[in-house]
Amino acid sequence: MLRRKISFAALILTVSMSQDLLQAQAVPDLTEELRVARQTLSSPQVQRAFEYVEGSESETVQEWLSLCNAYGPSGEEIKRSRLLFKLFRIYGLENVHIDDALNVIGVRPGVGEGPTVVLNAHHDNVSLWPADQPVEAFVADGRVWCPAAGDDLMGITQMLTVLRALNAANIETMGDLWFVALTGEEAPIGPVHADASRGSEQLVRANVPHNLDWRRGDILVQFHGRGGEGVNTGSTPVRNRTQLRVFVSFERDRWAPHAVDALGRIIARIGPEVRDPRSTRVPFERTTEAPLPPDVLFMNMGMIWANEIISRPASEAWIRFDMRADREVRLLQAHEAIRRIAEEELAKMGDEFSYVYEINSKNGIEGGIEGWDMVDNPPARMAAAAAQALYGTTPVINASTGCGDCVRAYLTGMPAFSFTGNVTDFGGGRFEVGRGSALESAVRRRTVSHDVTESAEIVRLWSGIKHGLLFAVAYVGMAGR
Repeated sequence: MLRRKISFAALILTVSMSQDLLQAQAVPDLTEELRVARQTLSSPQVQRAFEYVEGSESETVQEWLSLCNAYGPSGEEIKRSRLLFKLFRIYGLENVHIDDALNVIGVRPGVGEGPTVVLNAHHDNVSLWPADQPVEAFVADGRVWCPAAGDDLMGITQMLTVLRALNAANIETMGDLWFVALTGEEAPIGPVHADASRGSEQLVRANVPHNLDWRRGDILVQFHGRGGEGVNTGSTPVRNRTQLRVFVSFERDRWAPHAVDALGRIIARIGPEVRDPRSTRVPFERTTEAPLPPDVLFMNMGMIWANEIISRPASEAWIRFDMRADREVRLLQAHEAIRRIAEEELAKMGDEFSYVYEINSKNGIEGGIEGWDMVDNPPARMAAAAAQALYGTTPVINASTGCGDCVRAYLTGMPAFSFTGNVTDFGGGRFEVGRGSALESAVRRRTVSHDVTESAEIVRLWSGIKHGLLFAVAYVGMAGR
């Protein structure tokens, strides 16, 4: 009976936490940020910058191809780092350098007081072949084809285009803009992601808090090919390892139903009521053609175990779940459903049955920084407002999914987030929200991330570029306004 009381108390606590998180998904008031974003958007200089972006497709694509051909697998990024170093210098950045992690860093100084925005993307790719083997990137079917075309050389290309557009329109900002090409995001993942995103960690350790300080409003924002709706402020994707343990009194009659019987009844309901049938029809990893719906729940029910006692059925049994989703709130819904099913089935079995449901997660909203609100903070509000000003989309501040580099930055002490959105900008004021085009080709195979056949659709570049440009200028302030 004691265990049942403890379990019930834990249930109340966790449900309360879930409700708090559900409330936290609501976007805060953006009235002031939206006013500033719209005022910035209406300025002739920003409009000239957007005109440059729309007229720069040829140069932008050629730059994308050159980045592809400067092969840079994680751990051996130096060739691509040297190319980016040269481009940063050509585009007029100051204090351009390659640091100990082979990150490439350059500064576009502001002319007054304002926060610092670190615009970044990672330029390494998964090691698919020897670093000295040439890459021959090409354009076909409206896409750029090469290893890392979409993850994350698309983001590097977006970042560089923002820099060129600022220069073309002669935009001066009040605060500094840093442009950073990070390394090591695709490094083999060790225990607790120990080896991943070493470039992000190096950047934070070398610059926080003396050069960068979130308390002054400074922020890291990553391009990752998407844009037009808001920002993701957490990790990617959300993974929970959970364990459901069922108990029954030792004194129960040995031939009556026991823990394994109870667990079986619970599992039989979890399948049809909690498991998302769509997860069997789509791959867990995103593809460049068809981003996954944000509410798909991937669940692996494995590792079922029960204690063994000679001549007596199990008085304890448990099962472990591996659950993944793009949003923390989707996992919380699954956790609550599992608890509800366990409560209902054990109530049918009698008062002698109890359970404990444990959640083990190192992703999502965990690993935050004391005093930092992942949802209601100035840069996230401005990023959401910038998207709304551009496309009229419902503003998004998602406290769960983001980028691997963002996770490492948080763990090292600096808030970070990534642009998000499913907006396709065709130029001239024409755009679509929620558009995704599948590859249609008689000769080319379906493309996926982290593959020699990886590709990314060129038309998907522009919303992220415009989103990042408007956010950066509106947030750090434009000189003369």
